[in-house]
Amino acid sequence: MKRRNVLAAVLAIVTALVFSRLGVWQLHRLHERRARNAALAARLKTPAVPLAQLPADSAGAHWRRVIARGTYDFDHEIVLSGRSHGGSPGVQIVTPLHPDGGGPAVLVNRGWVYSPDAASVDLGTWDEPPHSTVSGYVEDFAEGGRGIARLPSHPNAWTRLDAKELSAAFPFPIAPYYLVELDSLAERRRMQRIATTTPVRLELPEMDDGPHLSYAVQWFTFAIVALVGVGTLIAQDIKRG
Repeated sequence: MKRRNVLAAVLAIVTALVFSRLGVWQLHRLHERRARNAALAARLKTPAVPLAQLPADSAGAHWRRVIARGTYDFDHEIVLSGRSHGGSPGVQIVTPLHPDGGGPAVLVNRGWVYSPDAASVDLGTWDEPPHSTVSGYVEDFAEGGRGIARLPSHPNAWTRLDAKELSAAFPFPIAPYYLVELDSLAERRRMQRIATTTPVRLELPEMDDGPHLSYAVQWFTFAIVALVGVGTLIAQDIKRG
């Protein structure tokens, strides 16, 4: 076999191995995502517990259904900028809740509202009864990330709920997780009676498989193409003599 064919074969084998390794890695990511989804589904199906009964560690509390009773602190609420809903720009309102039983304040994502610049909004328009019962699930704060977490042009607008920066931003202790408030039939009936506008509550987290399976198929396909392609070229070269 000619030297160039040997080199081409070696290069094709190495390339195929790399592509195959990437395919296996995507399958591993798929397995992790499905395990996460199973844990999410299991925790979301469990009955809601009072805030005080949540595990102390945020990992054990993640995605647990919870009922929290306390007083909203509208003077210290913030917004998550750049959040769209139905194709419209807006923000999500995050309000501290001081639990009735004492302890750190819990940030509550009360939902989405329209904002033309996706950063500013008249928060007073969206106040709810100060003393409230919140039904939702526990979500983790972000740990680091690219870019700024707080917009310089809008002091109360954040791009993400960064754990470290949020702890320093409030004049009181906050819990190591936040709550995502969910809609309920009882709440809808209550709001119809008192005719108060509320933010659009968020949906439950997505539990699909993501793109990992399709990515794995692509990488394995690339590996096959590399081997078949070089094999065909070598066969043609040998045939030509």
